[in-house]
This record gives sequence, C-alpha cells and structure tokens, in this order.
Amino acid sequence: MVGVGNGRQALAFLSAVDFLTGKILISRYVVPSEKVVDWRSKVSGITEDTITSAIHSGAAFQSWREARDKLWEFMDNSTILVGQSLNYDLEVLGICHAKIVDTAILTAETVFPSIIPTKPLPRMWSLKSLAKDFLSLDIQNSNCGHSALEDAYAARDIAIWCIRNPEELKLWAERVRRRDEESKLRKSLQRHHKGKSKSKVIVSQSTQHWEDGAKHDDYSDNLLWFDLADDLEWSEGYDPWSDLFGIRFVVFMDYTSPDALATE
Repeated sequence: MVGVGNGRQALAFLSAVDFLTGKILISRYVVPSEKVVDWRSKVSGITEDTITSAIHSGAAFQSWREARDKLWEFMDNSTILVGQSLNYDLEVLGICHAKIVDTAILTAETVFPSIIPTKPLPRMWSLKSLAKDFLSLDIQNSNCGHSALEDAYAARDIAIWCIRNPEELKLWAERVRRRDEESKLRKSLQRHHKGKSKSKVIVSQSTQHWEDGAKHDDYSDNLLWFDLADDLEWSEGYDPWSDLFGIRFVVFMDYTSPDALATE
C-alpha cells in the first residue's frame, strides 16, 4: 500500500498465491486510485517512476477494482483466505470476507489463550519475526523495499508450519509469553522506582532504624503485588507461581532486617 490523503492508504501492488500448490496467481502493480502523498518507497519498494513504467508496459491493473475482480477469478465466498494482518489488505481491496486464517491473529491467540474474542489482543508479532522464529527465514531485508510476493509466500509457509507443528507452536507461545511478562515487569519496576526516587532520597537522609520484631508492612515504598498485577493485566486471583513457565523477578529492598529477609 501507499499513502493517500487524510491518512488513508491505497493499493499499489497485489500478490496472491495458491495455498496448496504455491502457484503464483497474481503479482502485479496497481495504479493508485487517488493522488499519492507518500509512496513509502523504503517499505513498498514502489516509486512514481515504477508505476509509470508499469502502466506504459501494460504490467499494472488500472485500479483497485480491476485488481479485486481479478482476485475473484480465483476465489469465491467459500474460499479460505490466508495472510498476515489481512484486515489491511481487504480494506484497500474493498472486500468483506468471512473465511480467514490470519497468521498474526493465530499466533497471538496462541500466546494469549485466555483473551476473550471481544477484547483486543495485547500485541501481535510481525511477519518478519514469525518467519525468523518458525522458518529460520530472513525476509524484508532488501534495500529496495518489501516484496509482496515474498510476504505472501512467508504467510503461507507460516500457516503451514503452525498446522503441522501444534506442539512446537505452543512451546513458542510459552517462551514469548514469558519474555513479554518479564519485559512488562521490568518496566513496572522501573516506573515504581523512578516514581519513588525522590521520597527515597529524603528517607535515606534520616536516622531510621529497624527494631527486631517491628512491623514492616506499613513502609510506604513497598512494591505491592496488586500494583504489578494491574500493570501486567493479570486476571483477579491469578497465581503466577502456579505457571510452570512463571516469570522470574528480583525484589529490590532498601531496608532489611533478618526478620524482613526471612519474611520476603
């Protein structure tokens, strides 16, 4: 896609392959239907000159409607469309289609299985990272922009990998979920200590001493468990210690006594 007015985007190249055979069905330029304000050449690989050349050589669809009509020659309402973040592709093609396998959603739902369908997924993984993790394949590395055909094949192969390797997919999901939770926890700790830094400086200048048997749960700088739970979006009552792949973390304490250490 390329950028047009009002922050919208328009179709400029369309690639489609057959999922079962890998046969190239379409790989062709599309003349943008509106004035282009951003060719996004570093990503799209398309410039005004390449579109002009494609038009003169007869190697471009004259509009997104013509491209859509050509795509419908290879599909109907019962066809399953496979791709990565297909909502963007379908939007610029003016298509509403019910049967979809979206590799971005498929993998994210495996990482976050408890997310209800009506709630947005916390994050998704890019086609480039999925291709690297699942296929050991480096894509989108060209200095001339991304290849739509390469991306189409990558999405196809990722979907096939997920179908053939359900257990490996679960293991991948557990690893990335653990990394994601650890990253959130580190950020939460950083925010907590940054927010408390001023009060810690003031307290450190005092002559406060801990007595054996003293109560420490009134210490105003305690990092409360439910604060972290809110930051990490854990559900109420969730016990991270029950998770075999539970997160690891370090508790930073400014003041300790033998009793406090024993308690912690």
